[in-house]
Order: sequence, then structure tokens, then C-alpha cells
Amino acid sequence: MELWELLSPRFPRPRFSCWFSSSAMDMSSLNAGGQGPFYRRPKLTSPMQLSGADELLEHLVEYYDRVAPEYDSWAGGLHGRVAARLAEVAVPKKGETVLDVGCGTGLVTQLVAEKVGKKGSVVGIDLSARMLDLARLKARPNTTFMAVAAEHVPFRDKSFDLVTYGQSLPYLSDPIGSLEESIRLLRKKGRVALSLHRRSLHTEAQDLFYEVLGDLAVRHHLRVPEHSPERSVFGEPENLSRLLDELGFSDVRLTEMVTGGRARTPREWTELMAGSGPLPHTLIRVLGPRLRTEFEVTLAERMQELGAEAFRYHFAFIFASGFLTG
Repeated sequence: MELWELLSPRFPRPRFSCWFSSSAMDMSSLNAGGQGPFYRRPKLTSPMQLSGADELLEHLVEYYDRVAPEYDSWAGGLHGRVAARLAEVAVPKKGETVLDVGCGTGLVTQLVAEKVGKKGSVVGIDLSARMLDLARLKARPNTTFMAVAAEHVPFRDKSFDLVTYGQSLPYLSDPIGSLEESIRLLRKKGRVALSLHRRSLHTEAQDLFYEVLGDLAVRHHLRVPEHSPERSVFGEPENLSRLLDELGFSDVRLTEMVTGGRARTPREWTELMAGSGPLPHTLIRVLGPRLRTEFEVTLAERMQELGAEAFRYHFAFIFASGFLTG
């Protein structure tokens, strides 16, 4: 199916096809400052409405722009392994039309595109221009990438057989609103498939890291926009299952993936944790040499309290899939 056929008449048809191209051309000029053709500042309607939502959104986009070059290789390619598991859980079928929400560098998009084949198609949407640039560099012929907010996608009702969220749901301006939008977009018996970070399986060392980093931020008046705490529990199995059930998805299935290891030095640990999310990455990057050293010395001293568990980490992910009822 051609992309033009999916576009809703509620959205203006662009004059230039390069606005949503699968080619490797530089799209940054079209998307600078969030001014892409389909970009809209989301109007938050969920109970988790944020103060300073625009500031937070800009911070998240800047974060993903910064980490884009290292995203695929972080933690030994962990994001790629999570994407591969999600592609298995989603069970894309030949000839299907798929939407990948928060596609980033296209890890999930490309795997799903391979599975749907030449007669199928996959649209990846994201707000990070640098992530999308990298996604286009490895694009398959049946993939398209667009700078679109997940809560306001420009497609007709019942345009897709499958909607995927690869570690993106908790970072959206309105996660519930985006899932509700996916219901509008899905055809009869359409499916949704998600991967989310399960934070409750963090180790004591990870909890200690965030405690020490938070104390340092308070002492030195470092402020970073962040989501409300409710976002951190999206990846808990009971919460995710209940959410999908309440939204009208049936036959919800969950599976889990846990990996981990142990860092050899405070610097190795800090670099690893810096890549785990917007908050630690931003705080660590703004510390400067003196505060960075102070942080790592304090962290090493506190880690001694944990004995053999010092500098040990777990990265756990939950995967869910469900069918649209009716």
C-alpha cells in the first residue's frame, strides 16, 4: 500500500515527498525545532499530565539526538537484542502494514520490515531528527520514516494491522493517548506489541547509583526536566496487562528478558548507567571534571557497603502483545 493511501484527510498533504522519505537524505532542516510537516505540540489529557511539558519534550528530543550515534552499540548492543525479541513477540505477517511508534534508529522497524516482506510496509515515527537520519541510512525499500508526534499521527482510521512500541511508551508526552490513537489506527483484529524497561528488577547497586546521583544534583542545584514517578511502573507486568485489558485488547501475552553483569571500575559503571536514560545521561554530562570525580569517588565508597554486589547491574524488559477486541 502506498503511504498516500494511509494519510488522513484531516492532515494537509505535503507538496514534497521528501518529507517522509525512506532515503538517506538529510532531514534535519525540515524537522529543526519541531517544525516538521506533521509535528504538533501534544495536548496532554492523561492523569499523568506534566508541568513544563514542552520543556520536558524538548529535553527528551535533545537527549535522543545526542545519544543517536551510540544508541545501537550501547551495552554491547542491548537495544538490538531487545528489538529482536519484540519483533518475535509481534509476529508480523507477510503483506501487513505496520506502524512503529518511537522508532528511533529503526531497529524494530527494519526487523519487522523484513518479516512483512515486499508486499508489506512499515512506517516508523519519531521526533528525534538524528535518530531518523540514522534509521534512513539503513532503510529497506518497504520502510518509511516520519517526524510525527505519537499522539497525533496523520493516518486514516483502520490503516494498520500492527502497531509496535519499542521501549518508547513511557517517554511519550501522553502514553495513554497514544495507545488510544493506536486503537483508532488498527484494523479489525489488529495487534499491538510493546517492549518496556522493568525497573523493579534493578540491583541494589543501581538503586544506590541513583541515590548518590540525586544527592549530588540536590547539593549543586542541578535540575533536569523529568516525568512523574508513575511512568516508571509502566513496565511492571500486572500494570501493563491491566492497562491493555482496560483499553480493549484481548489475549494479552507477556514475556520477559533479563540481562546483566558487573562493571570493573566506577568510570565504566558511570558510562554504562549514563546511557540508560535521559535523567542520568544529562546529569552526568553536566557535572564537569571536578564534580564527576567527586561523584565517582563517593559512589565507589558507597559501593563498598554492597560487598560482592557492588557495581552489579540488571537490565530487565517486559514484552506484551494483544489483539484489538471487536
